[in-house]
Amino acid sequence: MARGITISNHLSNGDPEGVIFSYMSNWSGQAIKIPRNLFAQSGSLPELQRPGVYFLLGESLENPDDKLVYIGEANNLFERVSYQLRDIEKSFVETIVCFCSQTETLTVSHTKYLEKKIIGHVSKSSSYRITNRKDGNAINLPRMVQDEMDTFFDNMRIVLPTLGYSLLHIENTLSIGKGAPKSDFFFLDVGGHKAKARLVPSGIEVQNGSEMKIEETPSLSGSYSNLRKTLLQNEIIKALNGKYIFVENYEFTSPSTAAAVILGYSVNGRVAWKNDQGKSLKDLEEAILNE
Repeated sequence: MARGITISNHLSNGDPEGVIFSYMSNWSGQAIKIPRNLFAQSGSLPELQRPGVYFLLGESLENPDDKLVYIGEANNLFERVSYQLRDIEKSFVETIVCFCSQTETLTVSHTKYLEKKIIGHVSKSSSYRITNRKDGNAINLPRMVQDEMDTFFDNMRIVLPTLGYSLLHIENTLSIGKGAPKSDFFFLDVGGHKAKARLVPSGIEVQNGSEMKIEETPSLSGSYSNLRKTLLQNEIIKALNGKYIFVENYEFTSPSTAAAVILGYSVNGRVAWKNDQGKSLKDLEEAILNE
């Protein structure tokens, strides 16, 4: 059984929509989530005067289904993020999430190493489209320090989703069925279009090579239709031989969303997705509940 982790959030002014500090037990790092409208008022926070890495998060002004993120590092978080927010290209930013050390032990070398590592992982994630034009600077750290920063990064991957942002992908799949292996896959095979996916804690991840219908019905929900356009725009899918093909894994929030986007019409994903024995998600869930 996996060992539990304690994460605590501190609402700095008692408002769950305000500035939030997030801590993890036995970790010297910390996260600070700040709505853009409150960032200018946060300049007095000593934590923002330190070196750290930051995420500027929001949605495309043209397509709300297109999630955007800019990643950076700084010797002084408040000064650097303030500069970034003056950039017209950062108009999409709605939330800032900063990571720094509680003990002021991070240096610029550490933050540059973390920045490059983060950019490399987010660029492989399908949840957010990264807007950075550069991949960051390669930094050579002593092996011991590199291991420390890799641990810092791993802890960031745990804390960040608790603040509502699952953009640093963690390999974590689920299985349904007693004694079933964690690598269980589910399949969608409708109208000559085949897709393969696996369950993850936050939804279902469609696998590279899965097929998607090019046409969509007029009755398809606007959010699903926009998501199809976003997948094409971000080159998650590409047209090939009269079909769209997933060229990267993509995580959907639910089996029904995945099935509707793939097939071009609304469908109950818990019935449509089946394992290699022909049992649907609905069948497997009901079997467990009956036990």
